[in-house]
Amino acid sequence: MPEFFEKYPGSEMEEEKFKKNIYGNEKFPPEKAKEHLDALLAGFKEHFFSLGYHEETPVLITSGIDSSVRFIGSHISVFKPYLIQERIPNPGIFMRQNCLRTRNADKLLEDSFALGWGSYFTSLGAIAPAERLKETCVDTFNFFKKQLNISPENILIRINSSDDDLVEACRENLNDENLEFDKEKEEYYKHKIGVEGISGRSFNIALRNSDGKGFADVGNIILLSNNKKILGVELALGSSTILKELYGLDHVLDCSPVIGLENIDNNLRRKFEDAIITSVVLFNEGLRPFGKHNRNRILKQYLKALAYFKMKSGIDFEKLSEIITGFEKREFPDSEDRLSGLIIEIIKTYET
Repeated sequence: MPEFFEKYPGSEMEEEKFKKNIYGNEKFPPEKAKEHLDALLAGFKEHFFSLGYHEETPVLITSGIDSSVRFIGSHISVFKPYLIQERIPNPGIFMRQNCLRTRNADKLLEDSFALGWGSYFTSLGAIAPAERLKETCVDTFNFFKKQLNISPENILIRINSSDDDLVEACRENLNDENLEFDKEKEEYYKHKIGVEGISGRSFNIALRNSDGKGFADVGNIILLSNNKKILGVELALGSSTILKELYGLDHVLDCSPVIGLENIDNNLRRKFEDAIITSVVLFNEGLRPFGKHNRNRILKQYLKALAYFKMKSGIDFEKLSEIITGFEKREFPDSEDRLSGLIIEIIKTYET
């Protein structure tokens, strides 16, 4: 295992939590989550930088650089100008990008709703010139094999058999045993990026679950094109989905853990955590729940959910403030502003 994936021993958690999985890893304690995430991001950068890819600077989730979305939900928002103007440098560009997808927002107050995915995550992405499909596949599979030490038997490619170019690129790197053909609906292999006339065909990369049973998607490679030609090759990986499988985590939210809610109902806990994480992230970028813009309205939804979850769980404001402050310190250690007090004051207005 590479040095930056050194495992952290634990002495206070029960032995079962430290049982090694098929990747030779143990669950890490929540206090170590950011170190593991940072290590994954550093490994991604090290790998693609060493191959000559140019690094792109991430943008704020609330930057508004992409008019097709309210929040940055993928690195493709940053890559679009390179793609549209057909000026992707050789061999490509890579980046890490904090993202927010708010599909949970409208369901948070439904008691029966079970949170499958967190709203906030860090995306690992790259884009390469159209002619570099095979090379991009080589670079990607080598990241899994060499940087993450994942053997080919634990990688599955979910692909449409009619995409001959994608199939050929995969077969040059993996065996047919690694390929799963046509098991998903047609739209699973198709992509839109919010630009009229540009769409994508893709295959998904899945890792074997940490218990050895089944596979879970962690990313994809997409051929983006207009009605005339292929414009570029995109790689998209989810950092939290990768870490979840490598370390056998219970939920993707454990990659950005909120410590202090472990003893409440698990379904309520995960929604509570998601609301805290999203609210803190958006407050940290300067957004507030005032005004008529959709971004402000969505933040207000998460804050109202916080007030509801506080009531449902029986946690008092002092405890909630401690929990929010703890998350702030872990997620944004360099920030001098602590926003928990402001968040609490706004939540109080929803209880009156």
